[in-house]
Amino acid sequence: MMDQLAMFKKAQEIASKKAELDKELSKENIVGTAADGKISITVQYVPPQLPMNPTPGYEAKAVDIDEEYLKEVSSEDLSAALVEAIRDGEKNAMEKVAEKYKSLEEDMKGILGGMGAAGGPPAAQ
Repeated sequence: MMDQLAMFKKAQEIASKKAELDKELSKENIVGTAADGKISITVQYVPPQLPMNPTPGYEAKAVDIDEEYLKEVSSEDLSAALVEAIRDGEKNAMEKVAEKYKSLEEDMKGILGGMGAAGGPPAAQ
């Protein structure tokens, strides 16, 4: 069983590791595409700004549209493709974040395991 001080130290380590992952992720450019790759949108992860904004975000940083495609596409199709590319970029960013955060799962299990079953107090023996 993990004592409270050890659990607190482990929680601090996890918070520090998460902050490092967030910083790393925020530097990555993640691309979403649409219209068979003729439109690409670069999306950047925006870490949560605790406590004011606890939800992470995704920000479109750049748009690249094939010039030939732009000449022939209707405004409605262009609009739909841009939305599709943004959603694809956000989906790719969420997957990237989830992949990076997997490394925190084992650490969290270690803390919760130290608390006993279901995250509650240790079971009496």
